[in-house]
Amino acid sequence: MTNAIFAPASAEQIAVPAGQLNASLQAFRQDLQTGLIDVDIPGVSRHYLLFARGRLVNVYRSAAQVERLEPSGWLESVSAASPEACVRLLALTPQAVRILKIMIEQKDDQRNVALEHGNLEAQFATWMEHPVPALAHVLWPNAEALAIFPGQGGPPRYTLFVAANQVLHSAGSVMAIYGWKEPYVSATLFSSGAHTLAWTEYLLNHAFSRFISHLLEKFEQLTGRILLNQVIRDVNFTATAHGWNVRLNATSFTDQSIFSSPEAAAEAYSRLLEVIFRQLEAALGDAMLDMLVNESLARLAPPYRVVIKDYLAIPQARKI
Repeated sequence: MTNAIFAPASAEQIAVPAGQLNASLQAFRQDLQTGLIDVDIPGVSRHYLLFARGRLVNVYRSAAQVERLEPSGWLESVSAASPEACVRLLALTPQAVRILKIMIEQKDDQRNVALEHGNLEAQFATWMEHPVPALAHVLWPNAEALAIFPGQGGPPRYTLFVAANQVLHSAGSVMAIYGWKEPYVSATLFSSGAHTLAWTEYLLNHAFSRFISHLLEKFEQLTGRILLNQVIRDVNFTATAHGWNVRLNATSFTDQSIFSSPEAAAEAYSRLLEVIFRQLEAALGDAMLDMLVNESLARLAPPYRVVIKDYLAIPQARKI
């Protein structure tokens, strides 16, 4: 049986009698929770369930290898005859769920760079120079951490640290990681070069946010806040109408949605791009819009630019 993810966390653990597994998940769904449910069926299998606002978005079966399952099909399989299970619940942020998916999908990949001994701060400094985005996983006897690196010299963009009575999220601070007073058991780097579905989802999320933030910043410089506010209203109305938990304002794009696949994320982002392009084209004309799109794409690092081109509905004339 595989070891539990975030085992050091003091997550609530529930013994579920045979036939009651589906019913035990209802509270998490009804409370609109975001996070991880670890379902351990002793001697049989372990499943990781990832929720976003009460909706089951991903299911993984972890045995000899990790397998991504279709959520609705898995729920249908949890019938009244489901065996006895042990369930752990851990509330997380949407960003933490995104990077947790990366670790789950890649933890058995032999291309990972693992370190068993050495100075952790020095190793992180080396990993910051990794040429493409990467995820570090550090395991201590009584704590566990994830840190996402943007690649090409940047510091961590997001960190997650878990220990007994602690689940710490940070927009890049490594203080909790460096300050933990135990020798670590292992430190592993998962590179986005593996091209897993989880990496594609993460890269697409970040690329879209950076792309439209720069595009609308340039639009405001050319036209002013009044027209930008109209774009913001239309984008937020469209997102709300489709049930996407995203929010655009004058300075940033916040995405709290967790999508089940890169294709599902791309469908949502493409709909929002249609709204943005329609407004910008009416105000600026085709030629100026093409110039701003190309400039915003060019500002992205190659891994992000590639995933935008592969998945989003940007007209061919507006691709670099």
